[in-house]
Amino acid sequence: MSLQPPKIVHLNLLDTDYAKIVAGEPIPDHKKQRLAQESYDFDKLGQHIARYRHGGLDQQSQDDVLCTIATTAGLFTLADVEDINDRLRYTGRFYLTPSERQQVINWLLDELGIDLTSATT
Repeated sequence: MSLQPPKIVHLNLLDTDYAKIVAGEPIPDHKKQRLAQESYDFDKLGQHIARYRHGGLDQQSQDDVLCTIATTAGLFTLADVEDINDRLRYTGRFYLTPSERQQVINWLLDELGIDLTSATT
């Protein structure tokens, strides 16, 4: 088996955006206390949120991040996941429906006080 050279992907990110992604989005302590803290990795959630905000992602990558957040939060039922997988099988691409996206965005706003629709600097 021959080794292939590594694929280099050039990211169009500023160093400050990369630092924000690594640091993660801060989640207010009073919001964390409302949720069962042993059920969530708030550091990972913060990193996913920061990646969504600062990663310069296309729609498919944004949907992937939202799906990861939804899975972590237990927002999607088994039927939802099956629908997502069926779409992937039939279309050959991964995507969330507008209502699935909105479900995750609403959860983030309601439960964590994080508004993904607002612009950040």
